[in-house]
Amino acid sequence: MGTRRNYQRKVSKNDNPLQILPVAADLIDYTLNLTNNKNHFPKKIRFTIVNRIQERVLSIYEKLLEANEIFPIRNETDRIRRLELQRAALTDCKMLLFYIELSRKRGYIDKGSFEYWTKKTLDVKFMSAAWYKAEQEAAEKAAPAPEENQ
Repeated sequence: MGTRRNYQRKVSKNDNPLQILPVAADLIDYTLNLTNNKNHFPKKIRFTIVNRIQERVLSIYEKLLEANEIFPIRNETDRIRRLELQRAALTDCKMLLFYIELSRKRGYIDKGSFEYWTKKTLDVKFMSAAWYKAEQEAAEKAAPAPEENQ
């Protein structure tokens, strides 16, 4: 229990993609507090692991915000850009999960911090994935069906 492999977030029909930004902001706050703590992350790894973690968590928020700002979707270019940003945020979440796992393996964080940080990251990841899926489904419904040649 507590690893990212067996943690499943229940997604309800009432989940609103716009609610992801406060959740992502909370992830940033927790991450910065944890990574700026010299008791967890010594100064000697500040320019390697810590900077990458902090850049990744900020990148997640930036991409989600930028994707949210592409509204209303006026053309195919807007739709494609929005989906690209959402997909990039998902990739950043996966990278952050890797850095969290690495931090645990290297002994920079304890089991409790690992589990809590992983849960916060997975919440953002699952909400992003649900938003991405909803956008894809909406695009598929809006696209005209291909005509059959008889």
